[in-house]
Amino acid sequence: MVGVGVCYTDLQEIIDAITFANVIIAAVIVVGAVVGAAIGGWMIGFFPIESAITAGLCMANRGGSGDLEVLSACNRMNLISYAQISSRLGGGIVLVIASIVFGMMM
Repeated sequence: MVGVGVCYTDLQEIIDAITFANVIIAAVIVVGAVVGAAIGGWMIGFFPIESAITAGLCMANRGGSGDLEVLSACNRMNLISYAQISSRLGGGIVLVIASIVFGMMM
């Protein structure tokens, strides 16, 4: 599968999509998701770091494999079930918001 993906992916198109505006928008979305999740978790009595990881970072990553990468880097694999819920619900929300912002900037 990797070989087919590499062969049929136009790398120049990906390189052309990496612009200053796109990088800034992506960074602002990730930072906003993390900070918002940490503050929201703290307000209802959760640990801010764990709520920022599961609700913020796992919402704004690449899905299941991204959840594993984030949680293993944080040494918090016991939060995988919460991360999966966050990825499925929050990932769609992030895609909708990002597509609206990209549409306004183009």
